Amino acid sequence: MLKLTVLTGLVALLALPAGAQILPEGQNWRELPFEVVAGKPLLTVAVNGAKGRMMFDNGTPEVLFFNRDAAALGAGNYAAQGFAASGQKITVHLHDAPQVEIAGLPFAAPAKVTSGDFGFAEVAFGSDFMGFIGAPIVEPWAFLLDYNRTMLTILRTDPAGALAIVPPAATDVLAEMSFAMAPGEQPTTAGFIGQMPIAIDLDTGDDGTIYLRPETRTRLLAAGLLQTSGDGVVLKSLNLGGAPFADLSLRLVEAGGPADLRPYPGSDFLRLGAGFFATQPSLWNFPAGTITLLRPDSGFLKRR
Repeated sequence: MLKLTVLTGLVALLALPAGAQILPEGQNWRELPFEVVAGKPLLTVAVNGAKGRMMFDNGTPEVLFFNRDAAALGAGNYAAQGFAASGQKITVHLHDAPQVEIAGLPFAAPAKVTSGDFGFAEVAFGSDFMGFIGAPIVEPWAFLLDYNRTMLTILRTDPAGALAIVPPAATDVLAEMSFAMAPGEQPTTAGFIGQMPIAIDLDTGDDGTIYLRPETRTRLLAAGLLQTSGDGVVLKSLNLGGAPFADLSLRLVEAGGPADLRPYPGSDFLRLGAGFFATQPSLWNFPAGTITLLRPDSGFLKRR
């Protein structure tokens, strides 16, 4: 979602306080309904008593990243400059923690929280868009993302990643991938476009983006593995976790070009986002380092 410049000295301040968890003590799961707006999952929140919605975005490395234009936080103090994935310049401020509720339950935010001037996002998400719920909230556990039921389910695990509930049956599983994570980045794995290996990360706050060098783009177009479509492209074939996927609509960014805002620009890369997960239910298990893609008729998806 957002690539920030240096936030030196803020890491400890933005850490979750002890006991501030989205999954209450003693519960093995918690279901959080979401609304799909512009293709993204938005959860209901209250910030200092004002009701609104925040995007569940595992691409946001902060616990909570507020939209200063909507959330009543006060001016705060300047912290850094950054850029949204769509290129807008963001001025980041630091604030004392507000009172927060997520999906109807209180959530103890870190002592300090960040905000950005995300007013431009209100065009897509509405005037009550209060920002982003980031990866640290879910990383202690597993979560199930199911667009069909519009439900985000937080699942308790042990430190090795074993679920506290009965895991999906083998017949429920379409594919399973192991992933690695660099600090502040998304789960990263690999797959194949035709015979070409490609690194892949997974980001619920992105529509879906492919970064290609001009020569790679030319080869994939010639091979019929890529087609242009309006302002983007369609990836005709992807093998992920041993399973085939077809006709993925993606934004195209020239690797190493001016729109490539990755920390290490220039390489071919695929980011699977909301467009993929809208049709593909998924179980993300951070302690185990796995993402399991489930069949749409999986019994594991039924409401508990």
